[in-house]
Amino acid sequence: MPTSAEVTHAERQQLGAVLYEYSVGTHLWVACAVTSLALFAGHVLAFEPSLAALGVVFFSTFLIYNLDTALDLRQSGDGLRHLRAVRLTWLGLGGVLGLLATTHWSTAALVLAGAGVSCLYAVPLGSRGFRMKALPGAKSLVVGSAVAIAVVCVPLVEQGAPWTSLTWSTLALLLTLTSVNATLFDVRDLEQDGARGLRTLPLVLGLKTTRALLGVGAAGALTTIAALEPRLSRPAFFVLATLLPLILLLGPRSPRSAYAWLVDGALFLPCFVTLGQ
Repeated sequence: MPTSAEVTHAERQQLGAVLYEYSVGTHLWVACAVTSLALFAGHVLAFEPSLAALGVVFFSTFLIYNLDTALDLRQSGDGLRHLRAVRLTWLGLGGVLGLLATTHWSTAALVLAGAGVSCLYAVPLGSRGFRMKALPGAKSLVVGSAVAIAVVCVPLVEQGAPWTSLTWSTLALLLTLTSVNATLFDVRDLEQDGARGLRTLPLVLGLKTTRALLGVGAAGALTTIAALEPRLSRPAFFVLATLLPLILLLGPRSPRSAYAWLVDGALFLPCFVTLGQ
């Protein structure tokens, strides 16, 4: 007979697995994390993002991540997860289109253009099924840029707020964070991407060089941003202090849950640090 302590431990493990599956596996966690970046940008740039703009950011993230998952799982034999990803993709598309109908035409045009580019990144093109994500280093560049631009530009355009030097600095901070985030997931997927013929930065440069590039690049970019824009110094240094250990410690054999909770969780940091001031 198992002891009460063993039962409690098993129940906790089961609860953790369920939580992981329905928050991380559905991409709900990362969609919330990306949406928090839009809240951060609005707070720093002194405007309040509308609920419609935040919803567009959330559902766009939800759509693109689930679309990518659905395409990856087409021939995996995991029919249930593939079906779930397809259904969630349609849910994300419905959410985006429904909210865009309530926004200004300029916001709708911006989102549709960005969504088109992002979907081209994931969708197979031509008779050979070529995908933009197969280009060397394209994954981290496209994903990082798309997320950073979306969370700054969508609320900004919706509010009609002016573009200032602080906007550029905010965009640079978020671009650094999201690019490191995307590249760390390439580190996680090193073996899988190699087997599928993808040429991500860790495969092209090697793990040690990629870590050095991320560490030096993040440190240089974030310290420069903090020096040039004092209003961003606090989030910049907190983000840097969080990213450096993740860059150094996480590798291809690290638990996938560590990447989900810690690397995507780091996206919440700018919002929490800034709103706490």
